[in-house]
Amino acid sequence: MSRPEAKRLRSLFAVAGLPCLVGLAWLLIDRGPAPAVGAPVLTADAPDLLLRSGGGTTTIHAGDRAFSLSARSMGLPDRIRFADGDVPFEHPFGPEDGLGASHNADSCLGCHVGNGRSPAADGFVADAGPVLLLALADGSPHPDLGQQLQDRGTAAEGTLTVDWEEEPGEYPDGTPFSLRRPVVSVDGADVSGLATSLRAAPPVFGGGLLEAIDVADLRALADPDDTDGDGVHRDDPDVQAGAAWFTQIGCAACHRTEPYVTATVDVQALSDEVITPFTDLLLHDLGPGLADDLPQGVATGAEWRTPPLWGIGLTGVVGHEHYLHDGRARTLEEAILWHGGEAEGARSAFMALSAADRALVLRFLSAL
Repeated sequence: MSRPEAKRLRSLFAVAGLPCLVGLAWLLIDRGPAPAVGAPVLTADAPDLLLRSGGGTTTIHAGDRAFSLSARSMGLPDRIRFADGDVPFEHPFGPEDGLGASHNADSCLGCHVGNGRSPAADGFVADAGPVLLLALADGSPHPDLGQQLQDRGTAAEGTLTVDWEEEPGEYPDGTPFSLRRPVVSVDGADVSGLATSLRAAPPVFGGGLLEAIDVADLRALADPDDTDGDGVHRDDPDVQAGAAWFTQIGCAACHRTEPYVTATVDVQALSDEVITPFTDLLLHDLGPGLADDLPQGVATGAEWRTPPLWGIGLTGVVGHEHYLHDGRARTLEEAILWHGGEAEGARSAFMALSAADRALVLRFLSAL
């Protein structure tokens, strides 16, 4: 038996006992009071979840360096390679290194703080990380400003200010909420008539594993004509119940809970791993609420790639807690409530849950 085959069998045997433990816990726990009249009833079983969503690469570290550590299964040569690559990622560049007179940050780490998210934009954008993408109406770069506003340096093209417009709402059970929408302005550069899109820097961990997923597996998931009509751990009883709701209301249609097996790549630690990143890595139309007018490649301004959810529960521990492409969502709950388009059914189903059951979904997400 080859080493990749043995590794895969070890991973699958490690997971095989989990459903039995989950099922036993599900039978023994007190599920609390019956749901209110009219509230949806949980009928789905909790999905079979891997204890380590990144396979052997997963770290159990839950501190502020959780996103910065190398794959735990790496041998010494690959860890040295990782450390060598981390040097330019963290290095603050200057003119002597080729940093231009206009730029957005002087290092990769300047935006991706702790290898996680950038600070959220709020008023005058003083911190590196939030950026403004630009394009002509057809999606092509502006002849002078290019594809992104350069808002720093001695020759900055302009300065960016982001204000927030609150939009109140209410759940069917009467619970109020408020969402916020960014209002962007630029001083020093004329962006009128251009397509613009505010972006916050996303976390950067796990990219090697996602690259190692066989493209054929992703193509098999694609359903551009919606032919299937779906519109699109941790053993803690609350987490398991939240995972079951996550499946039942339709979140897993895009943030899939089924594992992938990575292909064989040049980094042994990333090869033949059983992983669950909670994404189909496909583009989905999320409706007018999240749409901007900036197309990118084949994606329209309303289409977004399903982001991986693994590690999302550590977002606030590592650094800055905000979600979605522009950081508008201050909580995971707000991020769910912004979903529309192909995800409208899942959003509506989440809103119809009782407050206690909505809390279970959020408990599940916080455990990832």
